[in-house]
Amino acid sequence: MLPTIKVLIVDDSALIRQMLSRALSVDPRIEVVGTAKTGVEAIERAIELEPDVITLDIEMPDLTGLEALPVLMKSTKSRVVMLSSLDDPDTTYQALSAGASDFVVKPRSGVATSLTELSEVMLKKIKTAYRVDPAKRVPLGPAEPGGPAAGSAGGSGSTILRSVVAVAASTGGPPALERLFAAIGPGLPCSYLVVQHLPSGFSASLAKRLTKASRIDFAEASDGARLVPGKGYVAPHGTHMVVERGATHRVRLESGSPLHGVRPAADPLFESVAHAYGEHAVGVVLTGMGSDGAAGLKAIKNCGGTTIAQDEATSVVWGMPKAALKAGAVDRVVPLDKIPAEIRRSVREGVGA
Repeated sequence: MLPTIKVLIVDDSALIRQMLSRALSVDPRIEVVGTAKTGVEAIERAIELEPDVITLDIEMPDLTGLEALPVLMKSTKSRVVMLSSLDDPDTTYQALSAGASDFVVKPRSGVATSLTELSEVMLKKIKTAYRVDPAKRVPLGPAEPGGPAAGSAGGSGSTILRSVVAVAASTGGPPALERLFAAIGPGLPCSYLVVQHLPSGFSASLAKRLTKASRIDFAEASDGARLVPGKGYVAPHGTHMVVERGATHRVRLESGSPLHGVRPAADPLFESVAHAYGEHAVGVVLTGMGSDGAAGLKAIKNCGGTTIAQDEATSVVWGMPKAALKAGAVDRVVPLDKIPAEIRRSVREGVGA
């Protein structure tokens, strides 16, 4: 029998607290052990009730969710799922960097009009958060920015693009991606293609954060964009991102059905990269729930490319890397901090081949 998950709901709106309590209680695994309406009360109730998961609103009086979060990380073993707004995605990413396991976007039209949809998303996020080891809630600190790769051009586009690095992540992914690309830094003669499972409206903000962290020029991918050395492309929500072969390889955004319950998914990207770049392709699977990326990573491996998976010890959730390893798709399983060196070596070997 599966264990019960104890949940504390924190929101300054009495209506939202009531509706979330009712929505979560329909699942027999979920026990709503209490509610709180301020950040201060959230800390007090969390210490008292010892919930497994806290749903934490960002905007609250006295003490905001973002201000309460570090205290909750130090004082409890609770995993935190943030209730976020589309109006301020940067604040949401700050919460993820501070230890929140995941986040849910509040509907613009209010909870009442989308309660069924919201409850389904919340239940899924809570169950995923519950699987996070409390010791892994707070990500590793920021990496030192990487320097230019010796003997290679930066993002000027003057180098012929012969190699591409495709990266996939889900739960725990945004902080891991920032750390990964900060350590790589600018200078490698390759393009970076990123699939991170995110709600609508957050991929452009992620691209800005990756640019700031790494000094690599990232952007939300647009259909038909030419792949340029030294640049990064983040797949937008609602479409699969693939690489189209031609005189110059380009990004194509496709509106196919969701795979593994998500769109964008990593498998279409990895498979297209394998087809376009063969032995010059590098595929990386980072922390995340589920099996997305396993089949595509196997395609890269079968074409002679390099495949890398984050190890269990540094993954928030070792689902996607584990599935790729089980599928026989991984050349190297390494800690997050070792992946940048593996990428640099693979790209340099591929360019020199």
